[in-house]
Amino acid sequence: MSQPESTHNKVAVITGASSGIGLVTARELAGAGYEVVIISRESEHADAARATVAAAATGPAPVQYFADLASQAQIRDVAARIRRSHEHIDVLINNAGASFSAREQTEDGIERTFAVNHLAPFLLTRLLLDLVVRADAGRIVMVSSETHSRRLDFANLQGEKRYNFFAAYTRSKLENVLFAYELARRLDGTRATVNALSPGPARSRFGDNMSGFPLRFSKAMKRTPLFKSPEQAARTSVWLATSPDVEGVTGKFFMHSKERRSKRITHDPAVAARLWTVSEELTGLAGATEEIDAAA
Repeated sequence: MSQPESTHNKVAVITGASSGIGLVTARELAGAGYEVVIISRESEHADAARATVAAAATGPAPVQYFADLASQAQIRDVAARIRRSHEHIDVLINNAGASFSAREQTEDGIERTFAVNHLAPFLLTRLLLDLVVRADAGRIVMVSSETHSRRLDFANLQGEKRYNFFAAYTRSKLENVLFAYELARRLDGTRATVNALSPGPARSRFGDNMSGFPLRFSKAMKRTPLFKSPEQAARTSVWLATSPDVEGVTGKFFMHSKERRSKRITHDPAVAARLWTVSEELTGLAGATEEIDAAA
């Protein structure tokens, strides 16, 4: 693999970096000289994670912000704090994700899987988008999954008709890809790029919050050879964030650092545009405009 490009004064924002793939990604970017901005929930693991990233840093020390990505108010608050402290973002990695045994609603009245896995990266990216566009060649990386769904029922986006933990997860991963492709279209004419990826199944704490059959299923799957270490699973995220091999590449899906064909539905602009509209309405962004400088 080609060596990462120069990291002079480069800033990387990563969600869900207190463990697993996110922590490894943050550590690798810090080691490559990026100023890493960590967004994670406040937990027993948060301080240790920041210390791990700081120990690896060859450039500025990492910055840590706490936010529960199920809360749109907290997302807006952390975005405002980043905007006050940084003039540009070279890499925005939407890595955080979750799965829930039963249907739950957030304080915003949104089904929790949909809120954390789709609406959170949608809102955070929109709030920080002009900082990414302002960078010399800003990159947005959406961590999705190869198991993203083949269809999208707009009458069941939030499990209104029926809820299944795995269906809710795969649906949210489809929404990640649709968002990435639609954003890539809207960023046409700028130097900013956005791509989606699958890290492949990884042995991490993902799913440990569940109970009953979903928890037993998750733990059983992690014992199979299909599941790789977080270090192995993070490779594509780091590659998409840093490699000159993908400079200027946008609107694509990758796995194992190779382009892959995502499901047929992801290539339907009408579906992506409809999801964008619904997402704007649910995040209070309807009618809002981003400052996208075509000369950036």
